[in-house]
Amino acid sequence: MAKPTLKVKVYGARGSYSPTIGTATQIGVNTTCLRMDIGNHIILFDAGSGIINAGQDLFQEFQNQRKDARSWKINLFFTHLHIDHLVGFPYFLMLYMPQTDIHFISPQILDYTLQDTLETFVHPPFFPVGMADLPFKRQFHQMKEHSIVYFYDDDYQILTTVDEPEPGWQAKISCMRNYLHPKGGAFFYRVETENAVVVFASDSEGFPGGDTRLINFAKDADLLFHDAQYTRQEYAMFQGFGHSTYEMACEVARKAGVKKLLLFHHDPKHSDKTLKEIEAAAQEMFPETYLASESMEFIF
Repeated sequence: MAKPTLKVKVYGARGSYSPTIGTATQIGVNTTCLRMDIGNHIILFDAGSGIINAGQDLFQEFQNQRKDARSWKINLFFTHLHIDHLVGFPYFLMLYMPQTDIHFISPQILDYTLQDTLETFVHPPFFPVGMADLPFKRQFHQMKEHSIVYFYDDDYQILTTVDEPEPGWQAKISCMRNYLHPKGGAFFYRVETENAVVVFASDSEGFPGGDTRLINFAKDADLLFHDAQYTRQEYAMFQGFGHSTYEMACEVARKAGVKKLLLFHHDPKHSDKTLKEIEAAAQEMFPETYLASESMEFIF
């Protein structure tokens, strides 16, 4: 039996908010959203403004490839619930299709479940309609740091790290809590298939010498998406805001032995020129470093 292909696509790599100046467009202007396709499974991470374009693509794909399917299933994971990771959700086209079946999988942040947060956000006075008015089907599942989601041919199960999965799983997703992102932290994800390992560590603030827990979590990954919002000079002003410099990202990538580092969560004030300068400086520390940019795709 052939191993399922892992496809990774970036729909949004900005942090905080979309750039408001015209000198920041080449890398993309949308906030966080990653898509991964594994066999029959469609997996999205975060619902920043990038999920709007992801929804347009998914609708066209379902119309062309699965028009007669009884349900259009999507798995949506969240790193945390800050506004830049939620802002695109009400405009996600798939919410307005009765065939859509979204499985929300997310850790709880502070005292707020994902369901409570989304039902508050997509509701008057913040939005013209409420979640209950939308026709899509939904299921909510809570994940914890010691949980692992195993994906099979057409299904998945959420287990703890000590549970034994059923044979034949195609992919597994584990998470690690980052306590330094204010307030309530954020979660990193490690996606493993037989073909590749991808680690998504957005909204991360580093340590001198590297974050040991993250280094172990990202060990030998094929792709590491790592927060690199600030320059060294900016970090001196914004230490404690929950974001890293490219030096911190490179240190983790080097010590974890990853194959490719993607700098992520770009500051909205950084122009294309500034970002290219950051990429060049980072490549001097870790040669396989690149700026994550919209429409960037990887296939394993």
